[in-house]
Amino acid sequence: MKAGISYIRSYIRGIPVSYAQVYFNNKVWPGVLLLLLTFFDFGMGLSGLVAIIICQLCGEFFNIEREYMFDGSYTYNSLLVGLALGSVYKFTLPFFLLLAVCSMLALFITIWLAGRLSPKGLPFLTMPFLLVSWITTLGLSNFGGLKLVSKETFSLQQWIPSAFTVVNSFVDQFALRDMMHMYLRSFSAVIFQYNDLAGLVVAVVVFLRSRMAFMLSIYGFLIGHLFYYYFEGDFTPLIYSYIGFNFMITAIALGGYFIVPSTRSHLLLFFVIPVTVLITSALQKLFSSVNLPLYSLPFNIVVLLMISVLQMRKKVYGLQLVEIQQHSPEANHYKAVNYKKRFKANTYYHLTLPVIGEWYISQGYSGSLTHKEGWRHALDFDVRNHDGQTYKQPGTSVKDYYCYELPVVSPAAGYVVQIYDGVHDNAIKETNDKENWGNTIIIKHAEGLYSKLSHLRLRSFKVMQGDYVRAGEIVALCGSSGHSPEPHLHFQMQANPYIGSQTIPYPIAYYLVKQTENTFAFHSFDVPKEKQTVRTVVPDPVMRNAFEFLPGKEIIWHLTDGKKTWENKWSVYADAFGKRYLYCHSTGAAAYFINDGVLFYFTDFYGSSNSFLYKFQLMFQKVLLACYRGVSVTDAILPHSFFNLFINAAQDIVAPFFHFVEGEYSFEINSVDNYKQPGHIVLQTHSNGRIFGKKVAAVSGQIAVNATGIDEVKIFRKKKTITARCAS
Repeated sequence: MKAGISYIRSYIRGIPVSYAQVYFNNKVWPGVLLLLLTFFDFGMGLSGLVAIIICQLCGEFFNIEREYMFDGSYTYNSLLVGLALGSVYKFTLPFFLLLAVCSMLALFITIWLAGRLSPKGLPFLTMPFLLVSWITTLGLSNFGGLKLVSKETFSLQQWIPSAFTVVNSFVDQFALRDMMHMYLRSFSAVIFQYNDLAGLVVAVVVFLRSRMAFMLSIYGFLIGHLFYYYFEGDFTPLIYSYIGFNFMITAIALGGYFIVPSTRSHLLLFFVIPVTVLITSALQKLFSSVNLPLYSLPFNIVVLLMISVLQMRKKVYGLQLVEIQQHSPEANHYKAVNYKKRFKANTYYHLTLPVIGEWYISQGYSGSLTHKEGWRHALDFDVRNHDGQTYKQPGTSVKDYYCYELPVVSPAAGYVVQIYDGVHDNAIKETNDKENWGNTIIIKHAEGLYSKLSHLRLRSFKVMQGDYVRAGEIVALCGSSGHSPEPHLHFQMQANPYIGSQTIPYPIAYYLVKQTENTFAFHSFDVPKEKQTVRTVVPDPVMRNAFEFLPGKEIIWHLTDGKKTWENKWSVYADAFGKRYLYCHSTGAAAYFINDGVLFYFTDFYGSSNSFLYKFQLMFQKVLLACYRGVSVTDAILPHSFFNLFINAAQDIVAPFFHFVEGEYSFEINSVDNYKQPGHIVLQTHSNGRIFGKKVAAVSGQIAVNATGIDEVKIFRKKKTITARCAS
C-alpha cells in the first residue's frame, strides 16, 4: 500500500517536472509555474497536461523504467506534442484520440532514441517532439473522417486584457522595446505562448532557478539578433512563431548545461549562435515550402553537432563536457570547479612509500647528484638519527648504516616482471659503475606503469619473478649495490619494464612529513622533497571502524538543538555502479562518500540543505583515518551555504569568468586519550566562507569516536549548537 502511494506521488511530481525539463530544469516549483502559464490558453494547457498523463499511463502499462518517467525526461516531449496540438485544435473526442496516439508515439520514439544515443553520450533533446509533429502535420490530410476543429482564439488575454497590456506598456518605455518584445515572446514561444506577460514569467522563473541560464539566454538572443542586424537579415522568419528561441536555448544548452560553464563556453557562443542563425534561415525556407513548422530543429542540430565534435577530441582541454548532469548550469560549474580543486592531483593507482617507518629523502626530483635529465624523477631514501647522521660509529661498514637491511616494500599491487640479483655491496665511499643499478626489482602495476627499486642487498629478495605482490608487501632488503657509495634505496616510476629505463613523474598518494619530534604534516598526491623526513600513514583501528559505513548499515541519531529533540534515521546503500552513499529517510537526502582506507571523504550531495545529513557532510567532508599529533587535513568546499541569496546570485552571474567567494575546510585531532593506543578520539573541523579573501562566515564541528564507532556529533554555527548522539 505504501509503495503504491509512493509511486502515485512520484508520478504526480513528474507532471510539473516535465514542464521544467523544457527549460533544462528538474525542480517542481518552476514546473508548477510553467504549467499554470500554459493555461493562459485553457485548451492548450489542458492538452499538454493530458499528454503527460497519457504518457505516464503508457509507461506504466509497458513497464518503462519509472525513474525516467518520474523525473520528466521521458515525458517532456509528449508535453510539447500536446501543447503544439492544443494550440491549433479544439479539445474534442477525435482530438483526444489523436492526442493519445501522438503522446504514446512521442514516448516510444523517446525511448528508441535514448537507447541509440545515450550509449554514445548524446541527448535526444526535442527530436521526438519534432518527428511526431511532422508526422501529424503530414498525415492528417489523409483522414477525412477525423473531425478536428480549428480552435478560435480562447485565452486569458481575452478575459483579462489589462494584465497583458500593462506588461506591453512597460516594455514600450524602453529604447530597445522591439528587441525586448522579441526576447520575451521568443522565450515563451518554447511553450507556445506568444506574449510579453508569458515571456516575463518564463524569464523570472528561469532567473530564480538559474542566473547563469538567464544570462545565457540573453547572450544567445543578442548574438543571434546582432548577426541579423549586421548582415541586414530578414527578421520575418524570426517573428513568425518567434523561432528565434533556438538561439536562446542553444546558448543555455552549450553555454552551461551540456558544457561546464566557463569563459570558453561563453566564447563558444560567438561561433555556435551564428551557425544556428544560418541553419535557421536555411531550414525556414525549406520547411515553409512544404508547410512544415521548423520549431526547435536548429537547436537540435547545433547541440548534437557540438557535443559529437567535443567527444571526438583526443585530449580534453578547455571546453569540458558535463559528466554527471546536475540540471543547473550553476551546479554543473561549481561541482566541476570544486572537483578539480579537490581531486586534480589524484591518480587512478595509489602509490605508497616503498619503506616502513621514518626515512629521509637524501635526493629528490632533479637532485644535484645523479637525478638528471631523463632520470630526474626519482627519490633516494636513507635513515638518519637526531643529529642527521646516516650511520652509527665507526661508520666504516655497511652494517653501521641505519637503513642497511631494513625492509623495502612494494609501493602498490602488481606483478614482479624483473629481478636482477648477484651484485655485492660496495665498500663505503666506493661505487660499482659497471652494474650501476645494483640489485633491482621491477614491478608492473598497470600497462605503462612500473616501479623500480634499486641498490638492494645481495640475495635479499623475498619474492620471485612472476609473483603477485600487494601494496606494502616486503620484496627485499635495503643494501648498497651498484652506484651506491653508502647504503640507500633508489625508487622511481617508469613507463617501461627495463632496468635503465627513463623515469616518469608520479605522486605518492598519502604520506606524512615530520615537522618536529612528535608532529607531522599530511600530504596527499604529492612528491616528497629533498631533505624531508617522511613516513607512511598507518590508519588507526578506532578511526577506521567509526567511518566504516558498509551497505546495509543503519544509523539512528538522537538530535537536539537546545529547544527541541528529534530522531533521524540513515541507511547505507550502494548504487548500480557500486558507489556508496548515506541516505536520510526523513528528507530523502543522499551523500556519496569514499573510504579508501586512509581517508574518508564525501564526493557529492543531493537533497535538502536543511537536513542533518547535509550539515554532517559539510562538517566532516574529509577525515584522516589515522591518529597523529599535529596533523591537519584541508579541502575546498562549495561556498554557497555561507552566504545570502544576493551574494550567491551575484556570484552565479560572474562565476564562469571569476570567483569572489570561496569555501575552505580543515580537519584536525582535538584530543586523544592515548596516542599509542587510542580508545577515545575527538575530531575538530572548521568550514569557512570567504568573500574577496576575507572570512565572513564560519561553522565548526566536533565528532567523538570510540571503539564502538561514532559516539557524538556537535555542530556549531553562530550561537546555535546541534548535538547528535549515535544510537546504532
